Amino acid sequence: MFTNFSAVQINRLAQHLSAAPLGRSASVAAAAERFERLLAAKIGADRAPKAIKTILTAPGFETAEGRLVAEIDACEPDGPAEPAAPPAAPEQAAEPAPVVEQSAEPAPAPSSPRRRRDADVEAKARQGELPPAPDFSAPTHARFRAKLAALVELAGKADATGLRAIPINPVSSSPKALARYRDLAVLAIEAREGRA
Repeated sequence: MFTNFSAVQINRLAQHLSAAPLGRSASVAAAAERFERLLAAKIGADRAPKAIKTILTAPGFETAEGRLVAEIDACEPDGPAEPAAPPAAPEQAAEPAPVVEQSAEPAPAPSSPRRRRDADVEAKARQGELPPAPDFSAPTHARFRAKLAALVELAGKADATGLRAIPINPVSSSPKALARYRDLAVLAIEAREGRA
């Protein structure tokens, strides 16, 4: 398979799919084969071939990493969302179009536990309560832990200007979590200042 990446880069992508540390690969082909195996286990053998081609032919490593995270994110809600679609279908049995919309787009359902939790955290931030810091204990978040610590420190000092000054490029799950935490912390700090 043609790829724009070295074996080391492909192994870094594969590490997103495994909780255990991965060793080196002898060649680009071996790294790509292991990546393909891990991705198929994560998102399914039917989706993996197309996803692998899209990821391994990306124009840059950050783009490939973003595509991988998007594939994983798109796959994860499919499991819990399937049981949620049938209960909504009987309510709207007279209108078949909304049922089609739900099956085509299960992830953004506002009634999902994750969406409710996010809405609760945002509501508390609007009332001035600092959000909880994201859990970066997984190995995939390792390189972002220092930035998270800086954000937590500035949030603790109620330094909204300092929080806004920290650049975050939200191209994968870790920076997206950092950006959300920062934005909610700024919202909470400004809400406190508005009440004072």
